[in-house]
Amino acid sequence: MPTTFAMRLLPIVLTLTFVAFSSALTQPISAAEIRGTATMTYADAEPLVSKGAVIKLDNHCTVRCYDWDQDGDLDLIAGDGGGRLWLIKNSGSQTHPVLEEKQPLVAGQKSKWGNSYTGVVLAQLVGNELPDLVVGHSRRLVTIHKNIGSAQHPAFEEQSTTVEIQPSCDGRFDLADWDGDGQQDLITGSFDGIVQWHRNTSTSNKLTFSAGEPFCDIRIAYNSHPRVLDFDGDNKLDLLLGLNWGSVTLYRHASEHSIPGLAAGQQLKWSNGKNLNIREMNGDDTTPELSDWDGDGVLDLISGGKNGQIFWMKGIGYPSRVNTLKNLLAKHNQNLGRTLLDNDDIRQEIFGCLTALQADLRSGLISSTARQELFNSLAPLARQYPQHLSRQHFNLERDPHLPILAAQYWVVLLESLPESKANRQRVADALGFESGYRTLLVDLGVIFIDNNTATPEHLDAMITLMRQMPPATWEVETITVAGWLGPAVKTQKIRSRSGVNIFDLPLGRPENSFAGDSPRPGVTDVYLICLAHELAHNMLDTVGRKKRPDLYERKFTGLAQAAGPHVVYRSPPSKGIDMEATKANFRRIGAWDGQKETWRDAWIGYFAGKQEFDRAYSRGNIQFFLDSPQEAFATLANQYYADSGLMLEFCKNRWDAGNRTNVNQFLLIAEYLSEGKDQGKFFQLKPGGKLSVESVQFKRDPQSRISNLKSGNLTARFSYQDNGLVTSFELATNNKQK
Repeated sequence: MPTTFAMRLLPIVLTLTFVAFSSALTQPISAAEIRGTATMTYADAEPLVSKGAVIKLDNHCTVRCYDWDQDGDLDLIAGDGGGRLWLIKNSGSQTHPVLEEKQPLVAGQKSKWGNSYTGVVLAQLVGNELPDLVVGHSRRLVTIHKNIGSAQHPAFEEQSTTVEIQPSCDGRFDLADWDGDGQQDLITGSFDGIVQWHRNTSTSNKLTFSAGEPFCDIRIAYNSHPRVLDFDGDNKLDLLLGLNWGSVTLYRHASEHSIPGLAAGQQLKWSNGKNLNIREMNGDDTTPELSDWDGDGVLDLISGGKNGQIFWMKGIGYPSRVNTLKNLLAKHNQNLGRTLLDNDDIRQEIFGCLTALQADLRSGLISSTARQELFNSLAPLARQYPQHLSRQHFNLERDPHLPILAAQYWVVLLESLPESKANRQRVADALGFESGYRTLLVDLGVIFIDNNTATPEHLDAMITLMRQMPPATWEVETITVAGWLGPAVKTQKIRSRSGVNIFDLPLGRPENSFAGDSPRPGVTDVYLICLAHELAHNMLDTVGRKKRPDLYERKFTGLAQAAGPHVVYRSPPSKGIDMEATKANFRRIGAWDGQKETWRDAWIGYFAGKQEFDRAYSRGNIQFFLDSPQEAFATLANQYYADSGLMLEFCKNRWDAGNRTNVNQFLLIAEYLSEGKDQGKFFQLKPGGKLSVESVQFKRDPQSRISNLKSGNLTARFSYQDNGLVTSFELATNNKQK
């Protein structure tokens, strides 16, 4: 049996990617399937040249890498801005590419597809096992030409099948088996940033794709260029998205369902740790492709853009970053603090090594075996360079960058090992953490970054409070106190899986967390209530968004209720405010004159100075939370941890005064912290850190919502609408109806 183009690549595909959960013969034959390790970090962009001249296409360039002639090295296929395709063959080798002059890529006599941006993919869709020519063009068309050539000499029929996709797509598309049914689907980008999925619905007799549907709700303006592949080698599909602004974002697979979902995006990085951006070089519109262009085992980034050039960004593997870090520490051991202050290039290089390592660890690009080797390589540095990397109080005037450098090193060391208490103990031992700092790391999984300024009382109070927070409801790796770290932290960020920043305050400073219509003041400790507030940012809106999507939706349902009837939310409410419908309502009631430049003032004026909106949310005017919904749950922690029982009484006072929204806010945080159990906690946090915790009993209705609540001196009963909002609220104190 003759060896075909697809069959020759089959062993490589199976070894490295299993890209789309199906037979390798149906996969696009692309750079993602060539041996190599992905990375989040890349060297500076260089334009690719042919015969000594920079390659330049007409008006635009999309680019893909394939071994076109099966000679063992990568060639380039590119689409320009006027409907033409180009083949740029590599006459060099796998490790030393030499590009020839571009030549037209045709299908029979056809050499032009429309008059705008053009994209190209090789993938087996029709006919035999050879990859076919798939062209995106003419605003919303994809045309497939059958491969009638051979493995070493591809050739394509002029006759074709054309399908219609989302508007303004042009050449912004990729092919991948997104739903795992063994057929290649179309994933399309567009000028306005919408990414869609067109399911392959083909039969044995006809090639068809469904109408576009949302692709994980991704819409980032604009010029979105999708590249779907198994980036991190876990046999699940991820998304690389090139954008108009010169950047590339990675969305990793994050779902166990039959149809994959995607996590929040991470920007690809330069070697100095800054976000990768080639806008100044390509003139907008990044069109990403991955391949091991120089054959060093690390996948590189290839991209075109609006000016028609093609750029190569060498991928930097993690071993080289470790070596660079060690060399820099050794070279500048005697004067590192001064060097980081005076030399921007060295500072960016040394921080870049650490932030790049953190990015690769976060993205799962370093194997479990390699992670252990990484820990073994990095851990001794703490004892080798204690003046730079150990926990201590640095002189911020003399060495402003050292506390940031040490903290970033601690984060990388912690993330190099799998999450477990035993591994946290190993990290604490390697770093020499003691007392409260060690307890925070080992018991709670938190690195506290404060330039060793907090008092033992600070640490004890933090530990006491955090131990009362259900571990499964929050996830924070670092807590920083920027005010104790100095001005350097404003420009040199500490990167971690998740982190919060709190105020640089003494313990014991009082704050009343309740409004004037509260039954009594709820005085608490500012330092600690700030800690509770910031940790709550990593509760419902992050951890809970996945674990309790019902409560996440209920938060927005409650915001819509508090905003009143003229503010219109989309469906579901978590998609935010429908501003067009809201503006129409404001015009109808005379709250806005319809002029674009007056909208913001009209929006603010509608809510300002009105008691119904001042009291619609338990911690301030509802307009703030409509503009900043990320604060809506976190701010509830200020009252719940200050005095949970008082918060419930406060909500009852407002209920009786006609403000029926606050009780839903109380129940939102009580529900989340209870984790669906029949027992929860009430807190009372006093200045100086004195914390009282009381057990609270719940009864639940058939929908598992809290219907009855009983603490030591309060009993409450609730009834609900179908959407989870309260319709009746009774509260008794000392057996007296309130």
